[in-house]
Amino acid sequence: MRAHFNKQLQQINDDLLRMGSRVEHALVDVGELLTNRDTTLAQRIIAGDRDIDLARSAIEEEVLDIIAMQQPVATDLRRLLATIAIANELERAADYAKGIAKRVIRGVGYERLVDTPPQLRQMAAMALAMLNTSLDAFVRSDVDLARSLANSDEEVDRLDDEVSEQLRDLARNDPSRLDAVLAWLDVSHVLERLADRATNIGERVIFIATSQNVELNP
Repeated sequence: MRAHFNKQLQQINDDLLRMGSRVEHALVDVGELLTNRDTTLAQRIIAGDRDIDLARSAIEEEVLDIIAMQQPVATDLRRLLATIAIANELERAADYAKGIAKRVIRGVGYERLVDTPPQLRQMAAMALAMLNTSLDAFVRSDVDLARSLANSDEEVDRLDDEVSEQLRDLARNDPSRLDAVLAWLDVSHVLERLADRATNIGERVIFIATSQNVELNP
């Protein structure tokens, strides 16, 4: 019976990692999108969000079925509950990628464009790396690796502040570019929240291993 339960746990684990891989691919596309503003790529990111939504729903159903049938306790129960939370974080990360794609589509139509601030591409790369780290920490049940996300999150916050200041200065000096500036400000804030999703996954990893609730981005 335990062998069957372990097989179910492994299946859910694999499904979560496949979902995570889809989200990672979406973030790779976001990084490219911020460079080339390719509306076809943006549409692909938007279309791919539905598959990620469906994956999240399927994982939640699997977990709830196992809890109802197996009535797990202790670490197994924490892992299953954390899996639902992580799947929700991944879905939100994908929603953010979709939101950035929509903003880029709108932004290319502005009469006075603003070059993509280089910090945005850096933030996108860091958010992707943080998501990869958080999922790696989950697979390895590595608390120290999960805790390391806090430092990366602080750097993303710093970049968000930096690009926000630069864009606001640009808008003050050239009000005709206000619409484009506001679009990039939105993207910057979304990328900052995207990084928060990775730290939230790290917090779930710590919860699984220690049963303690820890804030990595207070």
